Amino acid sequence: MSARLLAAATLLLGGCAAATAPQAALTPAPTGPDPVVAGIVARAASQVRPCYRSPRVPRAARQIITMLGVAYTMDGQIAAQPVVVRQIGITPETEPYADDMAQAAIVAVMRCAPLKLPSEYYSGGWDEFVLTFSPKGLA
Repeated sequence: MSARLLAAATLLLGGCAAATAPQAALTPAPTGPDPVVAGIVARAASQVRPCYRSPRVPRAARQIITMLGVAYTMDGQIAAQPVVVRQIGITPETEPYADDMAQAAIVAVMRCAPLKLPSEYYSGGWDEFVLTFSPKGLA
């Protein structure tokens, strides 16, 4: 993942039961170089959200927030294995489950490829970005 992560989007995952797909809401990241790019990345996140499956972990572990760096080709295929950029909310109690939460996010990104995004904004737009998988946001 290069240093030029141009946009980010947050997947807000709530109501996660171990065996069911979560209900989710999408919030674009507050920063971004361009509203068009931010909108495209939000579209990417909305395509990935339905593919997320919460792993079988204790409720406390579902509070771990995972940020993945992802890179795509112009046709929406994954260009490289998604990379965990950062995880937040890891405590001594939840640390054994951090890898499970990261793996669930990676699998969601891979399961939903290829993404359907406008190719004219590929270079310098949506070719690389960060998706944040977070349980916050829904009651």
